[in-house]
Amino acid sequence: LMATIFGGIHCMAWFFTFPTYLEQVLWRISAAAITCTPWLGVLTSLFLIVPNSPYAVGFSLYALYVIFYVVGRAILLVLMFTTLHNLPPDAYKTVSWISLVP
Repeated sequence: LMATIFGGIHCMAWFFTFPTYLEQVLWRISAAAITCTPWLGVLTSLFLIVPNSPYAVGFSLYALYVIFYVVGRAILLVLMFTTLHNLPPDAYKTVSWISLVP
């Protein structure tokens, strides 16, 4: 559940602007991967409970979901820092915090 919430938070940036189209596509794929793979893992574990189910297939699918999740998290981590190279000019303005205090 927590992994899905974490992925959903990253999906909120679905329509944000990114420096390049490739970064936007990578962000969307990675956010969808970390949102959906925990539930795919749950469905796979339910499949493994069924009698006479092929365990090798279930465990290999589960391992694949874990790999997708880890790679998705790694891509999001890298993209968070690489998108800092192209900030809008307003990000560099100094905020006068004292003027906001009543």
